[in-house]
Amino acid sequence: MNNDEILQMIDSSNFPVGMGGYDSDEFDTECEIYNITIFDGTNSSNEIIQNKSKIFKIHHENLSEIYPENLINFLNLQIIRDDEWELKMFLSQIEAKKYSLFSRCAKNALVDSQFALSKAKNSIEYNDPFASCWIKSATISLIDSVLLQNQILPTPSKSLSSMRNLKEKNTNQFVDKIISETGIERATISLLTRMLKSSIGFLDMIEQNKISITIEKKANYLIQNSLLSDCYLYLLYQNRNNFYKIKDSLNKNSDKIHVLKTAFDLSNDLSASSQSIDSLSKITNSLLHNVL
Repeated sequence: MNNDEILQMIDSSNFPVGMGGYDSDEFDTECEIYNITIFDGTNSSNEIIQNKSKIFKIHHENLSEIYPENLINFLNLQIIRDDEWELKMFLSQIEAKKYSLFSRCAKNALVDSQFALSKAKNSIEYNDPFASCWIKSATISLIDSVLLQNQILPTPSKSLSSMRNLKEKNTNQFVDKIISETGIERATISLLTRMLKSSIGFLDMIEQNKISITIEKKANYLIQNSLLSDCYLYLLYQNRNNFYKIKDSLNKNSDKIHVLKTAFDLSNDLSASSQSIDSLSKITNSLLHNVL
């Protein structure tokens, strides 16, 4: 599908438009998913446009964006329309400071992991059912940090293969332990099918914009191509992102834990959870020492 056909499908007026960003990878072509970013300066929610088998996921962004975690995801953006060259200049500025962005995002991811582990520890002490959600979230943040420290942009469906490549290069001594904490060895088609169904249900509970259709299509593609472990981690990423949308109001969302138990593939073993917290805390503290 060429750029003109894409622009005809979306209502973007004359704003700069790019394709790519977070959650984009080489599987998008096979899945017929188009991650489109319109730089219209609004804070509009993401939206979905469907055309037969094609899915357009529309993001709305700002050319004055300053947050590193957002900026770094524009590094793989392909310009579709930029009449005034505003987007080209914006992306050039990001490219010029990409190494500092990687560094800042890597450190921020470690701080986030530390925060999640603290929440997990407190949750266990108070018998909070969301404890395991925090542990899974901390693990994903650790993966992000390790990849970012190695100048690799974390992509949900490719993060596992990226981590394994680091292991082969002996780049990071903690890769094996972090991967083991994700639970990917449990990945089977039947488990992933249940996780996917609950992941879709969870997202639909907190957002009413059909975004879950992209998760379903990408996960099914990974399953059909026998990338079961990759699919497991992909779903953890999606659930971490959506869990964080309600993390400040968990007391008002206690009913959602029954969905997250399957979506996140959570453990009820308090002893194992405590061991995971201790192990991940040691890794996080060690990595923080390295990046400070």
